[in-house]
Amino acid sequence: MGQKFYVEELKTNLERNHMGEYVVIDVSERKYEIDADRLVAVEKARKKYGEKLFYIVQIGNDAIPSINYTEKEYAWDI
Repeated sequence: MGQKFYVEELKTNLERNHMGEYVVIDVSERKYEIDADRLVAVEKARKKYGEKLFYIVQIGNDAIPSINYTEKEYAWDI
């Protein structure tokens, strides 16, 4: 769903104005954040949309989409 939203609704405009930057998409809300730094883009999205999985893509580079993850502490790690 994230890739479809990116390709069909965001790609053309974002490639024109933000080539090489990262877009972090909240698929359920159909909203996104952009930054030249991938981690900064994820943090912006987390602040606005909360802790969830996001679809992340480098604008202009469809070959390497990803999702974020959060390392959690478990009792056996302590």
